[in-house]
Amino acid sequence: MMKRIALLASLLLLVVTLHACLSHAHSNSTAEALALLDWKASLLSLTSHSILPSWTISSRNAEASLCSWFGVHCKGDRVYRINLMSYGVKGTFHAFSFSSLPNLKELDLSINGLFGMIPPQINQLSNLTYLDLSYNQLSGKIPPQIGQLIHLRTLHLIQNLLNSSIPEEIGQLKSLEELSL
Repeated sequence: MMKRIALLASLLLLVVTLHACLSHAHSNSTAEALALLDWKASLLSLTSHSILPSWTISSRNAEASLCSWFGVHCKGDRVYRINLMSYGVKGTFHAFSFSSLPNLKELDLSINGLFGMIPPQINQLSNLTYLDLSYNQLSGKIPPQIGQLIHLRTLHLIQNLLNSSIPEEIGQLKSLEELSL
């Protein structure tokens, strides 16, 4: 009888632990989806097409729909790459929630109509290995916080309106293999 109670208690603990893990994973992917939808809402299209029409949430399964969005690539249920190269998006990073994408490794927004400054919050993409913001209309300074992206191997910022010297913090990028400023 005691063995059965111990077994039932172990099974109950396992079920509760699994439920907590799955709920946490679900809330993370939902947060990623909502963050990207907020950014999408702030963007304009450089063409007559609607902007990112696949970026919508299914009320039943946010993480499954997120991973099927154009330009969004997932590992498991987490976003690890966003590639909107030459997609025709116009806008700023003001509504981009960097902190909501902690697993993002690759971000390619090159050849678009992005303008405004590169915000210092870009350092919240702490797992980033590839960043391409080239051929846009970004202006202002390169934020020194880019130097905190210690996993960065590729950094392309060429053909923007950036108007300052290269921050010395870029020298802290020990993994950097490719740099285009």
